[in-house]
Amino acid sequence: MQYFKQIHTVKIQNLIINHEHILAHLSEDGREETLQEHSELCIQYLEKILERKQLYHVLQNIELCFLSDMSSEGKELFWDMFYNTISLHDMGKINCNFQYVKMKNLFFKDKYSIDCNTTNHSMLSAILYINEFYERISKLQTIKDRPKLNVFMFLNAYVISKHHGNFDSFEEFQNKLTGLDGEGKRIITDQKILYKDIYTKEIKISNMELLRKLFDFALQTLKKLEINNKETSIDIVIYERFLSSLLLSCDYYATTEFKNQTAINHFGEINNIYKFTEVFRNTSLYKKIRNYEKNEYGKRKGFDGITDINILRNEMFLDAEKVLCNNLDKDIFFLEAPTGSGKSMVSFNLGFHLLDQVTNLNKIFYVYPFNTLIEQNIDNINDIFGESECKKDIAVINSVIPMNKVMKDDEEEGDVINQNIDYVRTLLDRQFLHYPIVLTTHVSMFRYFFGRDKEALFPLAQIANSVIILDEIQSYRNEIWKEIITFLNHYAKILNIKIIIMSATLPNLGRLVDTDTKIVNLITDRDKFFLNPIFKDRVKIDFSLINIQDNIMEHVVSHIIQTGQQRNINILVEFIYRRSAYEAYDRLQGAVPGKKIMLLTSDDTSFERKQIVEDFKSRKDIILIATQVIEAGVDIDADIGYKDISLLDSEEQFIGRINRHFKDVGKIGSVYFFNKDSATTLYKQDVRKEKVFTLENEEVRKILLNKDFEVYYHRILNAIEDNSFRFDEFIKNAVNTLNFIKIEEKMRLIDDDKYKYSVFLSRIIPISDTEILNGETVWNDYIKILEDEEMEYTEKKVKLFDARTDLNYFIYKTSNNNIQYEKRIGDLFYISETDEYFKDGKFIRNSLDNDMFS
Repeated sequence: MQYFKQIHTVKIQNLIINHEHILAHLSEDGREETLQEHSELCIQYLEKILERKQLYHVLQNIELCFLSDMSSEGKELFWDMFYNTISLHDMGKINCNFQYVKMKNLFFKDKYSIDCNTTNHSMLSAILYINEFYERISKLQTIKDRPKLNVFMFLNAYVISKHHGNFDSFEEFQNKLTGLDGEGKRIITDQKILYKDIYTKEIKISNMELLRKLFDFALQTLKKLEINNKETSIDIVIYERFLSSLLLSCDYYATTEFKNQTAINHFGEINNIYKFTEVFRNTSLYKKIRNYEKNEYGKRKGFDGITDINILRNEMFLDAEKVLCNNLDKDIFFLEAPTGSGKSMVSFNLGFHLLDQVTNLNKIFYVYPFNTLIEQNIDNINDIFGESECKKDIAVINSVIPMNKVMKDDEEEGDVINQNIDYVRTLLDRQFLHYPIVLTTHVSMFRYFFGRDKEALFPLAQIANSVIILDEIQSYRNEIWKEIITFLNHYAKILNIKIIIMSATLPNLGRLVDTDTKIVNLITDRDKFFLNPIFKDRVKIDFSLINIQDNIMEHVVSHIIQTGQQRNINILVEFIYRRSAYEAYDRLQGAVPGKKIMLLTSDDTSFERKQIVEDFKSRKDIILIATQVIEAGVDIDADIGYKDISLLDSEEQFIGRINRHFKDVGKIGSVYFFNKDSATTLYKQDVRKEKVFTLENEEVRKILLNKDFEVYYHRILNAIEDNSFRFDEFIKNAVNTLNFIKIEEKMRLIDDDKYKYSVFLSRIIPISDTEILNGETVWNDYIKILEDEEMEYTEKKVKLFDARTDLNYFIYKTSNNNIQYEKRIGDLFYISETDEYFKDGKFIRNSLDNDMFS
């Protein structure tokens, strides 16, 4: 549906005098771009994005969501307002001070006002936008359409006012626009001298009382909309973010084209899914699954007697595919799969099926709880795509992987020197996620959904029309599960997103959604997998150590020493807190002859972690002491495990690390649970930490043994629903009022205040078998880039990001503010003498602070 074919484009040249002298941008080589030229280029990019990303279907969803009761005349005006949000967003640059000071435009030398000492243009743009559409709304013949259009006039104006700043709240916008001492009043009164001789139209809203009444009327209408259609305000939050993303995209692309004289034509969409599926479907594993489908699928009466775990993996792959293909019209899918059942292969297949069979879908996001899981899945991707062209279309978006470089003139990356890197496109690709397949973390994805800054808002137009695969969503506090699934439901509905949520202990979050929705379980017969002995009984669970209440560490270590007498086995031990892991590590040194004692915590670098895991996987007679970093994201397989109890999900994740691949038929692994440290402080608001929901409760032990997580989560969801007043308060106080600050705070997955300071401990670190990093060199290179005033902005941004990926190898977080440092940049402290912080190459946390968490 071509919404803008009959659009009434507001022509800037008709609104201003001497339009050919009004500048929007200057280039470093002295070229000038007029406001009209910038506006027209922004519109060209709007049409290009809509076409390339196939966003007309999203516009149709917006119309269905907000305009179903509106007349044709009202709809036409709505889309006029939407379209002209892009074309008029910089109208405020007619500010004479902006022209003279920012644009160095001598044409306005005599009009420069010392009395009105402001060069701002965003709020003026918003006011001129309101002035343009207030009159058209007031003249609309279909009177019933006016209240809603009045709402969207202010919503769009808010987006314009924030195109150079962070979202805050609609109330803050109201205060700035209509307050007695607000920016709006100053612009309309005292600062009118800055634009009155340029702007040709009368300021119809110069009466502040009228403007206040219009805004109050908009707020009243918003309340009525929410009453008449529950959760409409969530849709409006998404609308604001989507429109802002479109505006920022068009503005940045247009500005980049002007400054670099190069058009942006690549947006990272998947135009030909066949090039991915061809590689995927030619892998040996995929061919084996299809061979199984042809010869055996659907012919077995039962699976109790099987000994090959791959049979169940094949069954899950095909069962999930069949359910998905029968429900392509649905938006959210649950994949509940036991650990070790091959979720990665299943999820790739599901994602490719959706792109292959659902119109307009053109991007895939794989979203994981931890960077370690991304690292693990990079290996899976290498196995699937090898060195094919497809691999270049896959990007990792996190803080530890350098940006994917774009080379100038289609040069191949290899021995090409840095000057052949196209830093502009490299940065744009990263900011706007111009990649067909993106691997990222929940934290990053939630920032795109709920963050307030421009970096968070940039990618949303790219996320539209995508498949999002969320792995282990239950990893985060269930305090906001209802908010998560509710928002995901609305995002999927409006932005045409298909969401697959995967977990081994998946709660049926659909119960928490208040409005009518259909969430599809891709595994209809969970018992077929969870109760099969291959998954259910491959590990023997022992709860006897839980009953020990005195000298717990001594008993656990003694038990490990006794078990460790067995030869040719590996033992995995997990503690909740780092201090306990260190204590056990020290106690076990030399206590088990023939066994190598190793330690793995979140303080280890990615290379150190990889080395430890590879060592554990390649040889026997190792006892690995770890914190919770081992639960998810580390592909490790132990014979025997010990774990300090915490949440039931964590217990199942840990069990998934024991006898993981079921290589030896008839071999049974063992897990011993104990209860040393309380998880209460670590999990705070999570209801799963309560004793009644942990292995301290006999009933929960039975649930774990029988893999009856449905019963468990029925109780958990009841507890969450009992606290649903928190959700209602959030909707009322944050979402209904469009308070983006409160929304971001509520939906933030990780507490950023846990650590306040970063310490750079300079040393020599191996990052591969052939490469080392010298801390002093890394630090000096970073400082050199920071202090280079001649380097172009985009090159500097890319190089700083890449430099920070190297910095991360040396940085340790701490709450200790009494650090004896040698150099400092902000809250980053440099220390060169670091021997006291390491023992046998391992970081000693208590040498820096007393933090006990993993």
